[in-house]
Amino acid sequence: METPRTPLTLANLARHGAERWPQAPAHRWRTAEGRPRELTFAQAHDASDEIARGLLALGLAPGDRVAIQSKLRPEWTLTLLAAASCGLVLVSLLPTTVPEEIVHVVNDCDAKAVICEDSEQLAKLRIALPGLPGLRHIIVIDEEPGIGEEPGTTDPPTTLAGLRRVGSHAVPAAALARRRAAVTPDDLLVIIYTSGTTGPKKGCALSHGNYVAVLRAHPTPPQRRPDQADTANGTVFVVTGPHTIALLMQLLSWWAGYTFTSFSGTSPDTMPAELRAAAPAVVPLVPLALEMIYRSVLAPRSPAERTELVDAARAGLRVRRMRAAGEPVPPGLQKWFDHADRTLFAEVRDRFGGNLRRATVSGAPVSPDILSFFVGCGLPLVECYGMTETAAAATTNTPDDNRLGTVGKPLPGVEIGISDDGEILIRGENVFHGYWGYDEGEFGAVHDGWLHTGDLGEVDRDGYLRLTGRKKELIQLSNGMAVTPHPLERELRAHPLVSQAVLYGEARPHLVALLTLDAERAAQWAAERALPTDPRALAAHPLLIEELHRALDHANATVQEYFRAKAFHVLDRDLSMATGELTVSMKVARPVVHARFRDLYEALYE
Repeated sequence: METPRTPLTLANLARHGAERWPQAPAHRWRTAEGRPRELTFAQAHDASDEIARGLLALGLAPGDRVAIQSKLRPEWTLTLLAAASCGLVLVSLLPTTVPEEIVHVVNDCDAKAVICEDSEQLAKLRIALPGLPGLRHIIVIDEEPGIGEEPGTTDPPTTLAGLRRVGSHAVPAAALARRRAAVTPDDLLVIIYTSGTTGPKKGCALSHGNYVAVLRAHPTPPQRRPDQADTANGTVFVVTGPHTIALLMQLLSWWAGYTFTSFSGTSPDTMPAELRAAAPAVVPLVPLALEMIYRSVLAPRSPAERTELVDAARAGLRVRRMRAAGEPVPPGLQKWFDHADRTLFAEVRDRFGGNLRRATVSGAPVSPDILSFFVGCGLPLVECYGMTETAAAATTNTPDDNRLGTVGKPLPGVEIGISDDGEILIRGENVFHGYWGYDEGEFGAVHDGWLHTGDLGEVDRDGYLRLTGRKKELIQLSNGMAVTPHPLERELRAHPLVSQAVLYGEARPHLVALLTLDAERAAQWAAERALPTDPRALAAHPLLIEELHRALDHANATVQEYFRAKAFHVLDRDLSMATGELTVSMKVARPVVHARFRDLYEALYE
């Protein structure tokens, strides 16, 4: 796909997809009733053009901000394409956003219009309306009774279908073409409000050029044969909500001709099954999702079968490394490997649907044992690294050049530096324009073109980046030792019963931990031992506490003394995005957890 005619902006992205793959499915999803649906690239292009013309009919000028508050669905992608094509800036409001946050974000970016998903999101927006003097238009995706009854401080709400009809009749195609032609690489495409947990959220302002720089670095997918003209290049399956990674994957789908689909979000327990059914070619994962898949692979097996599979994956990794290095594999080991690859390993690969060409994991530390397990089974799983501020990408391994324990080498056009105190610095065309409303001297993230990431790392002699911690998440013990919580947390989460582990110890003599249970695995473990399966009763049961003490001892043995935890408390529920304890990218919102459970943590020191 990389040619001299590669676009410099994403204003023509919808047309780009429709011209190359008109009848291929651009988006697949299921209705609320469970019926499968899809839109072709040509159909989606036409729909996005109608939305764009409808937004122009509202009088929105180039650079105006349009917010969208919805889960991932086709209309989200169509609105993104529409905004890109007419020089508007899309602002993502998560479906979990509460009225107070709506007021902050909409006022901060001065959005003129908000597109919300349904009556539930409209109700929150109406609560926020008195604090939104600059908001002029509300558009609702789902057509439901009651829309249009309450004007508030805006025009009466309309539906997205109504907006499309208005655009089709009121704005000529030539007017949209003129707006499209005027878009430049430096024009903003999106503002993504970071999921930080202290103080007001700040909006990362990202341009067309930022995303084009990342898309150009993506491997070109296999070219279709003439008899495959109506087939996409494979499916992209996204696990997270409508945030940084999901936004990039939507753009990638149109850039490279993939079919986009996403996790329904109905229940975390259904994610592995939905992934398998989607049979994706490309899947970006966060560590929590990878851990869920790992547990789903091992949990149904007996303890002996689990040990056999884990040991086999280790041996499989050894053989794959020998092959990659050009070393001869002993005939006996090769014969065993060939059989395991057809049986045990094939079964694990089938969990991803059988079509996987590339799976990435990023966003937080991942257990080396879990990563090695899947790679040993022959899955093209690699670690990569990026931030919202770098259009979601900066470094990556590849299936053919994968150094486990690192997040790979910089993408083409990206430079990586390490400051004197170990902070990772990034420079390149993918680095954002700054936080919306902050002067460069104020926000302090970019100096002389270098983004100061807040992450700690080191680059080895071959150019691979290794993450070692997070500056802001270092815990300063009372003895003066600054420790990173990630290594021990990662090891604790590798235990089948543990869903989350959050360490604590600022100004205290040692670390302690809050643990949450994987509900399904814990209930199965309890049933096998005739123990109560109710989470409240199980969380305090002596046999469970004993098992988790063994898990802590094992995890402590993998880290240095000051990084070890001396005690733990088991929470009787998991952490949740709905309560603000997890971010939309499924990372632990550490300050929220520390504040909410401070009494439980402090009691461990008594």
